[in-house]
Amino acid sequence: VGENAITNETSAETALNGIFSNFQGYGTMSAYYICDNEYRTGLLTGTYRGTFETDGLLGFKLTEEYSYVADPWELAYKMVNAANNFIYYVDKLSENLFGENRKTEMLAEAKFARAFGHAFLLRRYGYFWDINSPLGPIIRLEPSSISNNSMGRSSVKESYEKIFEDLDYAIQYGPRFYSKYRSCATTAKAFKADILMNRGEEGDYAEAIRLANEVIASDEFGLEDKYEDIFTNGYSSKELMFTRHIKTPPSMDDNVGSLFKMFGGATYKPTEMYFEILTPDDKRYEATFDSVMLGNGTAARKTQVWKKHYVTSGDCPMYYMRVAQMYLIKAEAMLRTDSPVKDVVDVLNIVRNRAGATPLKASDYPDRESLMNEIFNENLREIGMENGALYYLAVRMRVGGKRLLKTWNDNYEKDDQLCFPIPRAEFEHNTSVEQKPL
Repeated sequence: VGENAITNETSAETALNGIFSNFQGYGTMSAYYICDNEYRTGLLTGTYRGTFETDGLLGFKLTEEYSYVADPWELAYKMVNAANNFIYYVDKLSENLFGENRKTEMLAEAKFARAFGHAFLLRRYGYFWDINSPLGPIIRLEPSSISNNSMGRSSVKESYEKIFEDLDYAIQYGPRFYSKYRSCATTAKAFKADILMNRGEEGDYAEAIRLANEVIASDEFGLEDKYEDIFTNGYSSKELMFTRHIKTPPSMDDNVGSLFKMFGGATYKPTEMYFEILTPDDKRYEATFDSVMLGNGTAARKTQVWKKHYVTSGDCPMYYMRVAQMYLIKAEAMLRTDSPVKDVVDVLNIVRNRAGATPLKASDYPDRESLMNEIFNENLREIGMENGALYYLAVRMRVGGKRLLKTWNDNYEKDDQLCFPIPRAEFEHNTSVEQKPL
């Protein structure tokens, strides 16, 4: 019972930890957070692939029966509900029970988590690319109960508005950075910039540039001096803005949800098209891939692994957001707001120069479409296989009048394929929700 569980700052802190504990799941919020999107983008293959990967993800034939459709839905709403309970009960408590500004700071962190959950649901199960669509997720802003269980979808427009209301609160009242496992005001700015790029309404790109500049200028985070330092430093990297907490890192033989096993153990591999973009002459190639011996005796084999995730000391961070993404978002937003090609290229070259890659030349891009394609390629080289962001870029970017996604995954035919269906179990107790066209 909330009134008994949350009574002061100490118990509120425990409840806040409870919200963020949902990020430590090895599946939905780690390995599958990445590979589901990379499969759909056409960037991933694997030594193990079932019908969910081949037909559901790569073939865009997802159905409501898959457990992989249901599990992320359930976990995200569990996190949203934990945030709703926290907000409801903490809001009732007196400011006197907290240290200076701590009540509003904690509410800001909870609202960030709720926005994260709703944004995850919007981009996975909603028509995030179509502001006029009625098919957003179910936006839940109150603790769940029998009386409010049956609820329909929010429109995409309303979904974005509610997500941004929470992020704006997190930006205004959130604390300064103090933990990569929790949120701060600067982290909220970064995520808002990212989600604004998906909405793409009037003023969104200019606002994304403003927020990206503020994150870049912050003294709380910064680019690593060398690209490989991001992964060598792991959880302590100054570039890593937000990750999940793992109390006991899994070993190579643990559940396949472990990043170490799935990507360090070569369960999933890049497609040939991936290597057409990230080539050995780019120094990020060496920091991203490695050839290692796995197994012992007759089972020993030499295989290519994702070096980003191949760590011999245990698990590695989830790169939900890092500083380099702000430069990539800024470059895309500048191009969309008609900034000169040279200015856009200069921003991309900040990331490339840090990586030791050959600087791009504005003269190599005779039209803005070719530069848009290059921005996608630069995202792949820089943040490929880190947080699933490439899928959203491939959906919102257009080259030759078509979604860039079609270039990478020819199975894409119509926009109804772009998101997951709502899982069947939801309809068993929610009579108001509507399924997307299958």
